[in-house]
Amino acid sequence: MTDRCDCGFGDDSVSIDDIPARARAGADAIAAALRGGPAVARRPSPDRWSALEYAAHVRDVLLTIRDRLVIGLVEDRPHFKPAYRDERLSLGLYRADEPGPVALEVVAAAAMFGRLFAAIDPGALGRDVHYGFPESTIRTLAWMGRQAVHETEHHLADITENARLLSS
Repeated sequence: MTDRCDCGFGDDSVSIDDIPARARAGADAIAAALRGGPAVARRPSPDRWSALEYAAHVRDVLLTIRDRLVIGLVEDRPHFKPAYRDERLSLGLYRADEPGPVALEVVAAAAMFGRLFAAIDPGALGRDVHYGFPESTIRTLAWMGRQAVHETEHHLADITENARLLSS
């Protein structure tokens, strides 16, 4: 099954060997974007997150997927609890985040994710998990790695679009 996002990302466009490097490259670009001054903490509209919020979300997604990969290696067809992405915002859990520390954290999260993903025996990447996003379905560990790349690249595009909107 090939997933295609409206952003153009298709999970068939990422080779297993490229997953760690692409996640790190996306995180590096997000970290660089956070050096864009105070505007990175502003939302361009009420329905769009700020660049800082997108970056914190990517950090959390990378760490969550990293932990879920381990669970998927140890347990047979585990069911994952939601990551509560919207609730992290609505509960104000990103309120204390600042661009400098989040830039370092998203790069560290991508490095940690990449090292762990690269350490997985390729024969184990076909292991099944019950993944709840975007809807509950059976996925593989390989899909989860590709999803980490998708999240990183998709939200980098959101951050780039925010910069364009805030500068016009």
